[in-house]
Amino acid sequence: MKFNLLLLFLFVGQLLSAQIFTEVPDTPFEDVLSGSVAFSDIDGDGDEDVLITGNNDSIRISKLYTNDGMGNFSEVLDTPFEEVTGSSVAFSDVDMDGDEDVLITGVSYTGRTSKLYLNDGMGNFTEVLNTPFEGVWNSSIAFSDVDGDDDPDVLITGKVGSFDQVSKLYTNDGVGNFSEVENTPFEDIWSGSIAFSDIDGDDDPDLLITGNNDLVSVTTNLYVNDGMGNFTEVLDTPFDDVWLSSIAFSDVDGDGDEDVLITGANDFSIGRISKLYLNDGTGNFTEVQGTPFEDVSDGSIAFSDVDGDDDEDVLITGNNLGRISKLYLNDGMGTFSEVQDTPFENVASGSIAFSDVNGDERPDVLITGGLDGFVPVARLYTNSETVSFIENKVDKVNFEFVLYPNPTRGDEVKVYYDSKENRWITLMVFDENGRLLKQQQEHCTIGYQTLSIDINSLQSGSYMIQLNDDKRSGVKKMVIH
Repeated sequence: MKFNLLLLFLFVGQLLSAQIFTEVPDTPFEDVLSGSVAFSDIDGDGDEDVLITGNNDSIRISKLYTNDGMGNFSEVLDTPFEEVTGSSVAFSDVDMDGDEDVLITGVSYTGRTSKLYLNDGMGNFTEVLNTPFEGVWNSSIAFSDVDGDDDPDVLITGKVGSFDQVSKLYTNDGVGNFSEVENTPFEDIWSGSIAFSDIDGDDDPDLLITGNNDLVSVTTNLYVNDGMGNFTEVLDTPFDDVWLSSIAFSDVDGDGDEDVLITGANDFSIGRISKLYLNDGTGNFTEVQGTPFEDVSDGSIAFSDVDGDDDEDVLITGNNLGRISKLYLNDGMGTFSEVQDTPFENVASGSIAFSDVNGDERPDVLITGGLDGFVPVARLYTNSETVSFIENKVDKVNFEFVLYPNPTRGDEVKVYYDSKENRWITLMVFDENGRLLKQQQEHCTIGYQTLSIDINSLQSGSYMIQLNDDKRSGVKKMVIH
């Protein structure tokens, strides 16, 4: 029987519109835009709590919510956090006492701020006074151990005045005291994004910075680390210069090195990009042509394995003559397909954070930002992972098996399969909505196998049979009359 690629394409299209996420109603979260969200287990009870900053009309907030372990959140009152917008939030154990502290930047009611708060291990925070951090807004924060001494250092970027911006690196002494590193090569930026990643495989964090470096130009600069916190700019990279930008590193093609997705505005008119670059393992990047990603600015990016197939999918929000929130599934080799009919609100000027909030080992997602008309929202969506079986690239359907009879009116269908070695294989039956109906394991020896699937309980209609042998996967359409 010849494999019908057209039917497979049609079925994959149906699967990619299957529901993965469901909105959680009546959360206590304040609706915000121009802010940041970050998950962390602040009280040591094994579940993920969340801090949200941003602007709701003229009201600025910095609100902390604790999780009961099942995804029900309660606001923590009387926190010491300064209310900010144009903000960034990052958790890290800066004093190495086993709990997560937090750094918050942004513009408060009294001006630009960068404040560090230490955690007592039970979620009670105390502001650290007399830090060297410069107050910034339209900012970005990233922690990383840049000098190899096993404590988290921090880079802070943002606007400090009407015409001035900074990119400042501060090293940590191991107990949460920071010192500014002088004479770094970093371009000063605002309205940008920063991300650390070991791009060249030498076990130290390198750095990518995007943003506006004055009032007339934008930049995207890559810096490699010598392992002691000394950075050198990499020249002649393929990256577009962007601001109003977001960066996210992830190994999208499964080759063991960090690739990167960059979104943003590449000029001061309407030019926008969403570009994926693959890494060769030594820090040389090549742009991937023909990606499905919508070009956006003023957005956010987050990678996570949302469908449970052990590769990194991606959610992108932002503005392209209208707000978007689009989810793209990865086939494991860096080829992405858009998921249709997601429940996500379309937003810009916001933040995304994935976390397993309800303890089911699936990544849920919190999205904040502004709808059309700059209406702020904060929406939590839980993951039902109804498409965890999807193999959404035809190249992965790389071997044949035969269903007989097909179409069928009988109580069982036969699977003819050529096994290349002695191994267990898995047979799965899905309906047209992507729901797993049946699953069975069979032990196969080398050579041709005849396996049976009991379909007596299935109604008339179309189904898909997937066969996995740990190394390969195949899909066939089955019709029951």
